[in-house]
Amino acid sequence: MTVTERSRRRVEDALDRLRGAYGDEEIDVVEKTWHHPPEAYEGVRRRFEAGTLGGGGVWTTDEEGRVLLVRHEGDTAWSDPGGKQEPGESLAAGARRETREETGVEVELTGVRQVHRIEIRDESGDELPIHRLIVIFDGERVSGETRPREGEIAEVRWWRERPDDLLYPELAEFPIPAED
Repeated sequence: MTVTERSRRRVEDALDRLRGAYGDEEIDVVEKTWHHPPEAYEGVRRRFEAGTLGGGGVWTTDEEGRVLLVRHEGDTAWSDPGGKQEPGESLAAGARRETREETGVEVELTGVRQVHRIEIRDESGDELPIHRLIVIFDGERVSGETRPREGEIAEVRWWRERPDDLLYPELAEFPIPAED
């Protein structure tokens, strides 16, 4: 079986597990294709062979209805905290860990906001595509005070309204309860 077939199967199995775990047959799935230079593509292949599916983030709200967003060093755009899944770690556990590491905030996951099903392609066109997932979970703050992860995150902030500069367009669709 090719890496494309194996990765596609793992992605579909993971989507089925997410639907079962969060009781949501209608998960919002966004299809994307990313083109990577050969060395980055090889990194994706190594992570896939190590058993990872991709990564995750958390659209975290607090008791006031604000949303927790981060701005990475060197960027002007804001996004949900998150990152890559580690081998042996579930996508949910990875999303919680990345949120804690990037922001200092512990979260409880309450659902799946959106899934990005990504086809990774080698820019040279010499390699077969690898399918990956990025899961944006819904979550609620449990504890912790905001603090940016040194060397990675420039700023962590609770937002009552959406910032103008967002890292990816789908964030403009996500609700901020404090805006209502």
